[in-house]
Amino acid sequence: MKPRKTLGAAFLLLLGLAACSQSPTFRTTGSLRILDSEPPLARCTLRAGDFFILKGNDFGTAEAWSNGTNYLILPEGLPAPVELTRERDPATLQARVPAGAVSGTARLHVEGVGDAEFEVRIQGGPAPALVPPECRPPDPNGSGSKTPPGSWRRS
Repeated sequence: MKPRKTLGAAFLLLLGLAACSQSPTFRTTGSLRILDSEPPLARCTLRAGDFFILKGNDFGTAEAWSNGTNYLILPEGLPAPVELTRERDPATLQARVPAGAVSGTARLHVEGVGDAEFEVRIQGGPAPALVPPECRPPDPNGSGSKTPPGSWRRS
C-alpha cells in the first residue's frame, strides 16, 4: 500500500472511531453536554428503583435542583428524584427511576445552561437473573457519591 493510501486509511479509521465514541443517546441544546451515563442508557434497561448517573459539563447548582428550577422528567411527565453529587470535573447527577416509569424520551433542564433529551428503556417486574456487568445500576452509596447512607433506598 502506498504511504498516501495508508495515511488516508488511518485518517478514515480515526474519524470512524471518533464518531463511534460519541454517544448518540444524548441530544443537547445550549452549552449543556452529557459526557456519559452509568449504566450506559443506550444499551441497558432500567427498572423502578434503579439508580443511574449522568456525567456532564455543567448541571447547575444543588439549590436549583432542590427548588425545582432544574429538573429531570421521564416519559409521560413523571419527575425523577435527582441529586447533584459533584459540581464539576465532571459534573455528576444521580437519578432514581420512580415506580410507574415507562420507556421513552426523558427530558433534562438545567437553567441557564441548556436542555437534553435521551431515550430510556424501562421494564417492569423483577430483574432478570443475569444482567451484563455494564448494565448493573450503580450503588447510590458507592464511591464518588456524596449521598449519606440510607437517604436513598432501592424500592
